[in-house]
Amino acid sequence: MNEVAPLCLPPRPVGNGTGVRVFLPGTCDTHMHVFGPAERYPLVPARNYTPHPVTFADYRPVMAALGIDRAVLVQPSVYGTENSALLEALGAAPDALRGVVVVPPDLPDADLQDLHRAGVRGIRVNRRNPGGLSLEHVARLGSRIAPLGWHIQLQIEIAKAPDLVGMVERCPVPVVIDHFGFLDPRQSLRGGPFAQVLRLLEGGNLWVKLSAPYRVSLSGRPYADLAPFVAALISCRPDRLLWATDWPHTELWADMPDDMDPADRTIPEALPAPVRSLILVENPARLYGFALPAR
Repeated sequence: MNEVAPLCLPPRPVGNGTGVRVFLPGTCDTHMHVFGPAERYPLVPARNYTPHPVTFADYRPVMAALGIDRAVLVQPSVYGTENSALLEALGAAPDALRGVVVVPPDLPDADLQDLHRAGVRGIRVNRRNPGGLSLEHVARLGSRIAPLGWHIQLQIEIAKAPDLVGMVERCPVPVVIDHFGFLDPRQSLRGGPFAQVLRLLEGGNLWVKLSAPYRVSLSGRPYADLAPFVAALISCRPDRLLWATDWPHTELWADMPDDMDPADRTIPEALPAPVRSLILVENPARLYGFALPAR
C-alpha cells in the first residue's frame, strides 16, 4: 500500500519569530507530529498518506513565530506502534515537550515506565486512519496507565463512536478527543453527538482539543460554522479545553493552512485573558505535567 499512499503537502514556512508574540508565556501546542527520514524511520505499508520528513528542528520556527513554549508530540498513524521518531524528538527538549504514543495493549509495565521517564503522558487510539488500537482497548489501557497519571487520546468521529458516554464514564483516566471530535457543523448544538460531548465535559473526565478546524468546517475560512460550537465548549467547561496547531497538517493535498492566520488558530481573539490562559497554558500544564510559568 505504501506505493500508492499519496504524498501530503509540506507545511507552509513561517517567519523568523522576531515580531510580536501571539500567545501567552507558557502556551502549549498539544498536538503536532514529527516524521524522520523514511530510511531511518520506515513508514507502515498500511497507511493512507505519505508525509514529508519534518523534524522538531523544522517545527521550532513555528514555536518562535507564534510564541509557543511547549508542545505535545502525538504518534502519527503512519508509524503504527513504533514510536522511535517521537521519542528521539522528545529528547531534544525534555523540559518543553511531552508525548502521546501508540503501544500494543500488552506492552510490559516496565516499558510503560520507560516511556513515562522519556516524557510520554498518554496513549492514542486512532479510529480514523488505518491500523491503530481498538476502542475496546480503552478501558483496559486506562486501568494500566492510571498509576502513571496518563490519559487516553481518541481520534474519532463523535457521530460514529459507539457508546461514547459509557466509554468516557467508565474510563479510569481522562479521555481527550482531538480536532473537535470531527463534529458535523450541520448538526444541532442542543441534541445528538455534540450534546453528549457537552454533558461529558460537564462531568469532567472528557477533554476536547480546539484544533484542525480545516478538517471539520464545511464553510472554509474563517470557519464561521464552527464558531457556535467553539463558544458552546468554552461556555461549558473552559478548564477541559486544549489548543493545538496540528502541525504539519498531514493528509492535505490542497489549501495548506497558514500557521500565522488567526482563523487557523481557532482561539477567538476576544476571549477574556483568564480563559485564554486556561486553554493555552494552565490546562495543558495540568494534563501533561508541565510546571506553571512564574507570574
